[in-house]
Amino acid sequence: MEDINKQYREFLYRFFLKHVKVHALAEDLAQDVFIKFWQRKDHADSIENINAWLYTLARNRLMDHYRKLASEKKYQDLIWYEMEQHSNDVIQEIYKNELDEKIGALLKSLPPRQIEVYRLSRENGLSLDEVAKTLDISPNTAKNHLVQALKVLRIALKSSYVLFLFSIN
Repeated sequence: MEDINKQYREFLYRFFLKHVKVHALAEDLAQDVFIKFWQRKDHADSIENINAWLYTLARNRLMDHYRKLASEKKYQDLIWYEMEQHSNDVIQEIYKNELDEKIGALLKSLPPRQIEVYRLSRENGLSLDEVAKTLDISPNTAKNHLVQALKVLRIALKSSYVLFLFSIN
């Protein structure tokens, strides 16, 4: 056994080094082949071509190594994807909350009827006809109130968005 180790260590090391390009890893993989060989030492006498047998062990160990790397890569990619999705969800939730707070503050500056029309239309999902019936006003009046409310919100939010962009740099 000692002779086989001395005789084939360099061959296995060079075989693995050619494929993995990392000295320490090549040594580890070569050692793994010798361990496998040692575990099957009872069958060593029946092996006709030890070169071919060691080469097969080495090739199989290399394939196992590549399979493990591929599996780890898939797992890492999955973890990164999940982290990005979670991170994006958190960031979107923060932006949504900030936007809701800004809209809430801006709504307080509007006349009461515009606030009512906005809330019924945008927060409760009613159509302009439904808003008009609920508030006992004409659909055109409801539309005008909503247009005015949205105009104030759009102008105020647009300027804060521009300020946000300049604050990044």
